[in-house]
Amino acid sequence: MKIFLLSVVFLLTQHFSLPALADQAPLPSGATNVLTISLSDLTAVGGKLIAVGERGLIMQSADQGKTWSGVFAPTTRMLTAIAFVDGRGGVAVGHGGTVLRTEDGGKTWISVAVADAGKDAILGVTAMKDGRLVAYGAFGLYIESVDKGKTWVRKKVVSDDFERHISKVIEIGEILLLVGESGTLATSADRGVTWTRIESPYVGSFFGALKLSDGAVLTYGMRGNVFRSADAGLTWTKVPFKSTSTLNGGAVGPDGKIALVGNNGLIAISTDDGQTFSIQTAPQGTPIAQAIYGTDGALVYVGYLSGGRIQNAKAGGAQKSPVLQTKRL
Repeated sequence: MKIFLLSVVFLLTQHFSLPALADQAPLPSGATNVLTISLSDLTAVGGKLIAVGERGLIMQSADQGKTWSGVFAPTTRMLTAIAFVDGRGGVAVGHGGTVLRTEDGGKTWISVAVADAGKDAILGVTAMKDGRLVAYGAFGLYIESVDKGKTWVRKKVVSDDFERHISKVIEIGEILLLVGESGTLATSADRGVTWTRIESPYVGSFFGALKLSDGAVLTYGMRGNVFRSADAGLTWTKVPFKSTSTLNGGAVGPDGKIALVGNNGLIAISTDDGQTFSIQTAPQGTPIAQAIYGTDGALVYVGYLSGGRIQNAKAGGAQKSPVLQTKRL
């Protein structure tokens, strides 16, 4: 399960000369290399990239991932995901029911108490086109905000007794697609008020989903399993994939190029709307959590002791990331 994998990653990072959990102090010596930290998610906002990770670490890059600076936000929890409603308002979520929000494009962050989330891990957050935010995670946790993350309400999803971990929720036109643990697939045609469970082509866990440029959708997860749907999730076709590494994240570029990333440094690229993939490996060879296409066309990726840029994701090799400057928020 993804929540278990994230917890293992968090524990492993305790061996890499980071400050004690209670300190919330800067990383030692005022700087550290990306290969000594763990980042879980990555997004673009206001011309910059923002990544989140262990112990409330939030990194920012103003040059498309060439250089980074970072701070510890007001939490010691692992941050798992980040999303922005607009150029200034956004949220980051994480373990222990953690929710942070920003009103200045990620410069500063404040903690939000969400009683409905309890102490369960929040594994993802999605900004909807109507301005709503939905966050989701362990044991069927699904919360919604209509005021840019200031307040949250818990919603029931899929069924009254649904308790599977939710990995991702995306919009496909007017339909929401939810994917998660144990082959969970469900859609909603009324903005999440009611849900219809879809028969899954796979019993293993899904860790992500992507809407493609041609309107189709991909979902992916354990052991290199990738499935494609051209009818908003009603039916699925298995995509040939020459790897059994778990897939953790993905991105679609402005030109329609698709990148999927995963364990063992896996980077898979498709230029035919997800029907076939070519595979390469990042130089670090460690799990990659997420990737995004920068404005310069490079693929920027982050993960567990792993990070860098690939200028030509189809034929080129990955470049190791530079030293990251980190300070206290």
